Amino acid sequence: MVIASQSYEEQTRRLLSEAQSELTTIGRQIHELEEKYQTLKKETDAYETALQGFLRRSGKQQDTGKDWKTLISWALTHKDRIRLIAENNGGTVKASQATDILYTNGFIKSKKRANAYQIVQNNLIDMVDVHIFEKIKPGEYRLIKGQPSLISETPIKE
Repeated sequence: MVIASQSYEEQTRRLLSEAQSELTTIGRQIHELEEKYQTLKKETDAYETALQGFLRRSGKQQDTGKDWKTLISWALTHKDRIRLIAENNGGTVKASQATDILYTNGFIKSKKRANAYQIVQNNLIDMVDVHIFEKIKPGEYRLIKGQPSLISETPIKE
């Protein structure tokens, strides 16, 4: 038995029309969102590139590919961490670079970066005094090669 109801056919066509128009609207929205996503992706990539260029030029961050958190996480003191940063950076370290690494990764708990910088600067000065580092220019330090160990400094009594 075939249903010859005109109202059923009209209702089905109306529902089909509504579904198709909703599908078209959503398709347009998806297209707009994809365009917006691509635009924002390009914008964030451009900002990231600009920031990396600035950090490289200003000397605040030499190598962004290193995972500093895992490289220096085992060190117990700030002095040990600063020394590890220098060792992983070709033997030199800038106070601002060490501050960025330690402050960004949460090793220095100070609320202000300026305080963190002062902590790093004081530690570097202390390490210059005990001949671990030498100052090569303002804010930049180099590890002293061939540092004697504490064992070799103690006199041997025979």
